Amino acid sequence: MLQVDLAGIWQDEVQQQIFRQLLSCMSNPGTIADLSLYLGESTALVGVLATLLDNTVTLYDMHELVSQGDRRFLNSPTATLPEARFIAAHGAIAPDANFSPHLGTLASPELGATIVLQGQYLGSGELTLNLTGPGISSAKENKVALNGFHGAWFSRRQEWVSAFPLGIDLILVDATQVMIIPRTTQIADAGTR
Repeated sequence: MLQVDLAGIWQDEVQQQIFRQLLSCMSNPGTIADLSLYLGESTALVGVLATLLDNTVTLYDMHELVSQGDRRFLNSPTATLPEARFIAAHGAIAPDANFSPHLGTLASPELGATIVLQGQYLGSGELTLNLTGPGISSAKENKVALNGFHGAWFSRRQEWVSAFPLGIDLILVDATQVMIIPRTTQIADAGTR
């Protein structure tokens, strides 16, 4: 039998380390985690997807950000936008007017989609998000600057989470970093500097 040596993000131990970072980011919205120690030659986008997807979790790769080789290893079924549990998209390209992710149901709000947006840089840039809500100290808001993310994603997100507990979760990535904005987080202002 042919033995295949899987490198980096395809190893269980590496995915466990990435998962711990994702849990920390989910618990502390707006916190940016550096995944570069775990990625090898891969990007944060592929590292996050490799960690969270399996053969039961559907993916809609809106802008074909995942290579065919990585797609084979993900082993995640493809789905149409309305049915996809995970959506990968280029953050610099605004969602069009009929972009409508699955928001879950009252009986199963956890079925709402998770959108993974690939941008240029987390931690500095023209777009600033002012985050408040669970996991962020009530005495302050968490301000996060972004580069390569279109502001329309965040204004549309307000619509998608307006009927809580229905909604979507956002995972933002650049080449090596990740940040999560759960549906429970409020964006007080998404403005440019």
